[in-house]
Amino acid sequence: MTGLRRAALFLIAALLVLGFADAGAAASAQAQDKGRGRDKASPAPPDDKGARVDEAMRVSGIRSHLALVRIRMKQILDEDARIDSDARRWLAQTLDVAFSPEAFAQSIRQALLDGYDGDSLSRVLVWYRSALGRKIARLEQAATEPGIAQARKVYLASLENKQPSDYRLVLIFSLDEASRASEGTFAAEKAAVNGWNRGIEQILSGQERQEVAQTQVALDVFRAQIRDMVSDDVLREMLYTYREASDVELRAYVEFLESDAGKWFFKTVYQGQQALVERAVDKVADDFVATVLTKRITRPPAPSTAPTRR
Repeated sequence: MTGLRRAALFLIAALLVLGFADAGAAASAQAQDKGRGRDKASPAPPDDKGARVDEAMRVSGIRSHLALVRIRMKQILDEDARIDSDARRWLAQTLDVAFSPEAFAQSIRQALLDGYDGDSLSRVLVWYRSALGRKIARLEQAATEPGIAQARKVYLASLENKQPSDYRLVLIFSLDEASRASEGTFAAEKAAVNGWNRGIEQILSGQERQEVAQTQVALDVFRAQIRDMVSDDVLREMLYTYREASDVELRAYVEFLESDAGKWFFKTVYQGQQALVERAVDKVADDFVATVLTKRITRPPAPSTAPTRR
């Protein structure tokens, strides 16, 4: 699936030129959305704004999107056999702290409050309360459940003999672009690498130099995750996540994401995510240093050796 992104880009252009992507219908839907008289309602009371934002975060499954960012980063560590268990544990711990669900949710909730748009939020709530909206949120939540890695691997292997249709690939690519899944994951990975680098710089001058030798392997792995590779991984993941959704349902989801309300919602969510990512660099560095320096305390004691016979 290495060429998935390139193929999708080519197909989007081809389908738009030939009219197979039904671009006219999509444009008409967006035009109707824009022309529905978006009169600004009177500002909502602070308590009401907070309650509506909380409901949007709950029904939209945006927490699932955020959980997947951290899951993707940890998968990079888990899938490389060159990283020993100590280094993997230390690095995973920094990700758990800096990119915790609570930290993500708090930052994004604040972004939604700061950029509050009552009309757009109402449209978002209407869509996610619909039958299709609930189904999409359910599929995205299921993708974060522990223990699905093997099932996803088996499913993707089955696609080698039965490739998804070209149109299906275009829809998946459009979902990635509109939801900023690859973009957000790449930004978080970059922040983690920068944080680890900063932490290592603080340690390399002291006696703990050897303690971080293995993390250099992990950093090499992360540096290799260029944007296109991240995107290919996310696209493959999405093929599994939305496997129970039909093309018609995915098309409706894309149209929502590309509507004014959908764009506002996911753009604002991304802004909140970026605010956390910027703070995460220092957090990752500090937690990494603290973890390495306390390793001897946190590591389980080594088994005692048998007494030497004389």
